[in-house]
Amino acid sequence: MTISDTSTTLDTAWAEKEYVAFTAGTLGDIDAMVTEVESKLQRGTLSASTSPTLASVKRWLTRAKEELMEIRSFTFARRYAYTDASDGDYGFALPPDYGGGYVSLRDVSNNHKLKLWPAHIFDLRFPDVTEEENGKPKVFCIKGMELWVSPPCDGTVRLELEYERTGEDNTATDVRFLPEIERFRCCDYAIAEACESIQDWDRAKWFREKWSAGLISSNKANARRKWAQLQYRAISILEEEAIRVKQST
Repeated sequence: MTISDTSTTLDTAWAEKEYVAFTAGTLGDIDAMVTEVESKLQRGTLSASTSPTLASVKRWLTRAKEELMEIRSFTFARRYAYTDASDGDYGFALPPDYGGGYVSLRDVSNNHKLKLWPAHIFDLRFPDVTEEENGKPKVFCIKGMELWVSPPCDGTVRLELEYERTGEDNTATDVRFLPEIERFRCCDYAIAEACESIQDWDRAKWFREKWSAGLISSNKANARRKWAQLQYRAISILEEEAIRVKQST
């Protein structure tokens, strides 16, 4: 997606890289989660005319995913997506569920990883990217919700972006990347919101506390998983830097 001037609106299509999803289980999709909420509310089948509405419950389920993703160390927040750039492209719109934090970019076509530069350093080095000769992109930066590379792409290039998702995905109904226990926790959050909407304060408080307890438990479980990945030992700053250097060579 080539930028011609600063007023250009970028519209980049990112496709999620295929991954092994968690077993569907009882709550295989957003509709099954809605059914779970309905069974706890005991107010019949939700629709556009019920209180709460079906749309509201789905919105609360999405927000629950976003709340989970705010735990920056959450293991399942990592997402991989790719886009195909054309000759001369250097600016791209980030995926709508990009939430800041960790980000990595790989040139799949040329099989190498780009270096991340701070935006102000990128601008100092490349005040006008259009003056750079097209080639294999080597560095990139993040400017707001835009991703810029230099030099501009030479021919068709597939770029793979690795980043932390917010939970409000390109497909808002996607729950495949969450273990089923997390889907049940999202239902607890939606039920609490639903009870508040009908002014059932006691039940709202009970499910809110259940959600909070589940969030704490989720955080602890996530910490154990990360600790196991580190082979139950802390990695020093020197070790971490050595790994980065090895990956970049």
